[in-house]
Amino acid sequence: MGSPRACVVAELGNSGPRLGTHEPLHPAARSRRDSSVFPLSSPTKYYVKKPARHCLVTVPALACLLPKTRARSSRPAPTPTPSLLAWTSCTRSRLRVRSPDRKVDVVFPSCAALEEALLQLRASYWRCECGLGDFLAFAKPYINENALESNIVARGRAGPSSDDVWSLDSRGFLTAVVGKETYEILGVVGEPLPWKGHGDKHAIRISLRAARPKAQSTKTWLAYGVKEENVIREWDTKRGPWKIFYHCVGAENMPPNNIRSELKISVQKRDNVYIPHLEDKSMLVRCGRTEEETDAWGESMSSLFEWVGMACLGSPRISVNDRCDPYIAVYTPPEPSSIGSLTCMRWSGLIPPSFVRDIMDQISSINLASPPPFIAVTAQCIGTSPVSYLPPDTSKAPPLRLPREDAEDTWSLVYARDDGERWWVLAESVGQYDKRWG
Repeated sequence: MGSPRACVVAELGNSGPRLGTHEPLHPAARSRRDSSVFPLSSPTKYYVKKPARHCLVTVPALACLLPKTRARSSRPAPTPTPSLLAWTSCTRSRLRVRSPDRKVDVVFPSCAALEEALLQLRASYWRCECGLGDFLAFAKPYINENALESNIVARGRAGPSSDDVWSLDSRGFLTAVVGKETYEILGVVGEPLPWKGHGDKHAIRISLRAARPKAQSTKTWLAYGVKEENVIREWDTKRGPWKIFYHCVGAENMPPNNIRSELKISVQKRDNVYIPHLEDKSMLVRCGRTEEETDAWGESMSSLFEWVGMACLGSPRISVNDRCDPYIAVYTPPEPSSIGSLTCMRWSGLIPPSFVRDIMDQISSINLASPPPFIAVTAQCIGTSPVSYLPPDTSKAPPLRLPREDAEDTWSLVYARDDGERWWVLAESVGQYDKRWG
């Protein structure tokens, strides 16, 4: 098993968040195999690539995310825009490049007003059983030809006798990962997965837009024409109907055997737990340039996201009354910390990017008399989906990944407001068999 990789972005704003374009890894470090932290001029951002360690009590890769690291390189930061609009624009652009998630956790020091506001958010998705050809005929009218985001996203589950899967992303592109037998039957051009032991699987990309995206290679995309439609319908004849999960805005004339489901929500409240003090902004932003200060920042990030991962899991390790055998697990909460009550809200199902944006809009715009000092949002992708990340440039194909139940693609964001200032830190973790970061 390979280790997941992680990327962290941290930034501080004076009158609002100072946001720029997110790049997973500085180009100068792509040839290095060791961990790297890249300190930038103010405002500060850090890009980290480091194998993440799993521990017994915190399985998600966000736990123990950033062990000790050393500064390697630096470059100027983009000009900041200190405004709430910049925060909203950034979160929308980041979430637009995500496929649907399967689980979203929101963790914060207990605040009844915020909990009530988040409980008002609603979203639904649909399940149906039909052929892929019939479903694409239903979906095409909801593909937006002139925007990066359409009104429909969907995924088809593997069958009992086949591991073939597909997804229809928010840009209107169909991506299927199929085995050798299916690939030979379809007879269309695809790209083999590059990992040893999985080279018999191929990724096939088809654009449902009227115009095929411009790409460096014409083989990157297939245009959905008469030939492709006939191939897919022939595939349906041999395979049978798909179990399809989808989200569609303003849907009419639904596919057959259609069932609507609401996102499931659960709320867990815990008392007497350790809660980190994020009012100390040095927790998020390294003020100096020395190696020791960089190391200290890396340790604080590791401690912060380990705590977030444990809180999402409901781990007893963050409880004041935890009496775990030190032979099994040893845990120290972030410093400084206090004792208080914690709320964890979880949504599960086929969660569209638009719903996660609604969560972000809610936590960043709500006006509370006594807001919580911070809010942590963590989302986990659907492991069996062939796509989890969408490049902002529509001419670029999604990175190859191997769909599997234990696939890892998780992001976690900590957002805080204090005396008119807003700041955030974002971590992303990508697992084995994923080409997103090379």
